[in-house]
Amino acid sequence: VCSLNRSYLFLVLAFLFVMNGTQPLTAQQQQLGVHTVVRYDPGTALYIFERRIGDHLIDTPVTMTRKEYMAYRLRKMQVDQFRERNRGNADSSTPSYPTFTISGLRRQEKTPTTLFGPGGVQLSTKGSIDISAGLKRDVTDNPTLPLRARKRNIFNFDQQIQLNLSATVGEKINFNVNYDTEATFDYHSKELKLAYQGDEDQIIRNIEAGNVKMTTSNPLIDGGAALFGIKADLQFGKLQVNTLFSRQQSEVQTIHSSGSRQITPFSFSADNYEENRHFFLSYWFRDNYNHAMSSLPYVESPISITRIEVWVTNRRGDYSQVRNIVALADLGEHRTIHNPRWQPMGAEEIPYNRGNTLYDELTTTYAGIRDIRQGMNLLPGDVVNGTDYEKLENARLLSPAEYSYHPQLGYLSLNMPLQPDEVLAVAFEYSYGGEVYQVGEFSADIGMENSQDALFLKLLKPVSLSPTSPVWDLMMKNIYSLGYGAYNLEADHFRLEITRQSDSAGVYLSYLPGSGIDDELLLRVMQLDRLDERQNPYPDGIFDFLEGYTVDTQQGRIIFPVTEPFGSHLKERIKNETIAARYLFQELYDSTRTVARQLAEKNKYRLSGEYRAASEAVISLNTMNVARGSVKVTAGGITLTEGVDYTVDYLSGSVTILNQSLLDTGTPLSVTLEEQTFSQMQRKTLMGVNLLYNFTHDFSLGATLMHYTEKPMTMKTAFGEEATRNLLWGSNLSWKKESVALTNLLNLLPFTDATTPSQLTAELAFAQMIPGHYSSQHAGGYSYLDDFESTTSVIDLRNPYAWSLAATPIDNSATSLFPEGALTNQIENGKNRALLSWYHIDGIFTRKNSSLTPTHIRNDPDQLSDHRVREIYERELFPERELPYG
Repeated sequence: VCSLNRSYLFLVLAFLFVMNGTQPLTAQQQQLGVHTVVRYDPGTALYIFERRIGDHLIDTPVTMTRKEYMAYRLRKMQVDQFRERNRGNADSSTPSYPTFTISGLRRQEKTPTTLFGPGGVQLSTKGSIDISAGLKRDVTDNPTLPLRARKRNIFNFDQQIQLNLSATVGEKINFNVNYDTEATFDYHSKELKLAYQGDEDQIIRNIEAGNVKMTTSNPLIDGGAALFGIKADLQFGKLQVNTLFSRQQSEVQTIHSSGSRQITPFSFSADNYEENRHFFLSYWFRDNYNHAMSSLPYVESPISITRIEVWVTNRRGDYSQVRNIVALADLGEHRTIHNPRWQPMGAEEIPYNRGNTLYDELTTTYAGIRDIRQGMNLLPGDVVNGTDYEKLENARLLSPAEYSYHPQLGYLSLNMPLQPDEVLAVAFEYSYGGEVYQVGEFSADIGMENSQDALFLKLLKPVSLSPTSPVWDLMMKNIYSLGYGAYNLEADHFRLEITRQSDSAGVYLSYLPGSGIDDELLLRVMQLDRLDERQNPYPDGIFDFLEGYTVDTQQGRIIFPVTEPFGSHLKERIKNETIAARYLFQELYDSTRTVARQLAEKNKYRLSGEYRAASEAVISLNTMNVARGSVKVTAGGITLTEGVDYTVDYLSGSVTILNQSLLDTGTPLSVTLEEQTFSQMQRKTLMGVNLLYNFTHDFSLGATLMHYTEKPMTMKTAFGEEATRNLLWGSNLSWKKESVALTNLLNLLPFTDATTPSQLTAELAFAQMIPGHYSSQHAGGYSYLDDFESTTSVIDLRNPYAWSLAATPIDNSATSLFPEGALTNQIENGKNRALLSWYHIDGIFTRKNSSLTPTHIRNDPDQLSDHRVREIYERELFPERELPYG
């Protein structure tokens, strides 16, 4: 005891004395009035503890300095808290060892109570965490694989976390976190917000960081909803200031609807035709298409297709309806025959199997090619795979629900476009002049007992479709889609306009000046305006809405009645070749779409207009990624209330109008929303400030300034993909006034009994956008059309599976270096072929420092140095090349 500090010993004794007086009083002590009194003596600067009964002192007083008193108070608060907890556990029916939970965790601190209000620190969590783990071992006894690649141990780890965390510090600090690994979109998986809420009389009213949204006082300027950044709300007397600095995660779009039917505008260039989706079944149908459509609404075609089978490359792994096929480009053709080996037959020019000699020779001379695995070498050398024919194992037969076809015009439309490397082939049957004709073979023609034998079909699309392909022109390039949501189109509310950008003024004109046909609209030039509304042959300047011929209402497509509207057809109409050269866009049909799009001097035609789909009270937003709280609906300029006038389905992307009066009166509706993009790679910054000065409770003046910047993902910007830098500013004036006199005046009307005071409201708003674009410090303000960086193709020679024996070149000239190339199905065809071999040797057999290398090889320098088997590193061949990391 003597070693203890004197002041500390005094503090302990004093605490014991005072604590004795803080014990719970018994009933007898309460009747006597025993209590402890603490008073401060300013003369001595000491705290005095006195134990009294009534006004009489019953013990010797104890004194403490300020430092000792503070230590005593801290200790007493801890003891009181422990005693209170023990009393609560003793009084409760639950055990004193409750299940641990973070929910409701609370810590009382003095500093947060002072700065952020009472309440201390509170933490609340909700959610679930599901973790699954496992080990998967794969063993593949494939001798072509290295030893280490035959056995694989894969650790499977999966987690599903749905967590909502809410923390508060006092009454002013709030922190919310939502984390969901199963969210559909990445921007929904992680949401967080840190907020500070000030008092009513403080300058800082609110500060938020994280997922924020901003509203402005100007109805013409939208602050944004899907934002990630910092927002602050300040006040200086009657002036309210809202500031924002954020990264935008959405794009704003507006949809208009007239009454119960949605009006949707569209605009796209002429190169936006539907690729790899619509095909003529034969060149005969393509050659007669313009003539057949020349007398609409009547189709001049003597053919009626009655049956069709469509085969494509099997990408689904479904082998219930599969067959081996050999698809040939010249099958059934009479006039347009690519390979001169096949000659026309018969007097009829219509397509059928014996329209040329190909089918007869296939079924006699080359019948062995039905076995596509062994017999394809029976074909002559000038019949080239990929050009004249395509062989396909296990091709899939499409169901009738996956396509449609026009029986008179003879073209096929797929519900889903083909991939660039997919094959399309058909067999069809039609009636002509009372007779039945067939092109290709149906699956029933070759019974199931011969299911391994290939079917001979008409080729519509090979693996690689290019302008040099004999079936290039069978792909239709005159059908355009109006986009997502364009279904059940209505003729009364459909408008189409065809324009071309002027070479001199740069504006879009609906006619061709100086072409000789400049007195006609392009709509009429393209044969899309030849009838009036009663389908009489009198042009009226309006699109001829003919279901199945010029428009597909179910799928939302525009169909031109000519095969090449901006090419050969336009040349025929202008007639003067010199003038036609200025307006012709023949490359759209003679080249790939990628090449045609790069011809800026030709690619100037545009299709625009609007359509109305049958949507009744539901307005489709054409997207599923709608930022919550960003949808704003106005009717005739009046903002509607969500939940009262309309509801929003953010998952499916639709707005349902609840106010029936809006539908009955046909009030024009406008929907503004923010579409959240799937990829957030491009940086979009939104900054803004909104000022609002309240002169009175009914009168206010506001000003808004917003700055939006996009940063391109690459240093060089491609033409048409320039990043924007826009400045938006505006001001607004608002006045409102309640008027009892107006209510009384309205009550003078018969059957009117208004009790609520009327309100007069006047709003005036102005906004202006100053557009701009991002200027790179490397490329300045320029955009490039082509940087020619993709002109080099890289072929990796290290992949042994990409190697195959090359065919012997065919050269029928007298000076041919390889005359044996003309031989087929003979060993002499490859007599001059060099001896080649390719193989893979596992590196463990030739590495000097590997412990897995067999001893007899590791100790044999000749084997380790043999160029035919040793590893050759890239650094050995290119010592100056900087290798990528890893």
